[in-house]
Amino acid sequence: MKGAAAMPRYFFHHRIGDRMMWDRVGCELPDLGMVPDPDGAMMLWMEMIEGGLQPDQILIITDEVGKVLFVTAR
Repeated sequence: MKGAAAMPRYFFHHRIGDRMMWDRVGCELPDLGMVPDPDGAMMLWMEMIEGGLQPDQILIITDEVGKVLFVTAR
C-alpha cells in the first residue's frame, strides 16, 4: 500500500508599507481554494472590492520553492 501523497505547502506573506511579514511556517492545502481562514479571506476580498484596503497593504502567496502564485495590490 502506497503512502498518501503530501499536500503542497503554501506561504501567505504580508507587506504593509515597507514592512514585510514573512510566513515561515506555511500551510498544507490540497489547493489554494482551501484557505485556512475562509471568513478572513472573504473579508479581505470584500475590503479590496469596496476599496477598504490601504494602497500599501499587499498579500503575497508563494509555493514551497518560493514561486509567487498570487499577489493582491491596489
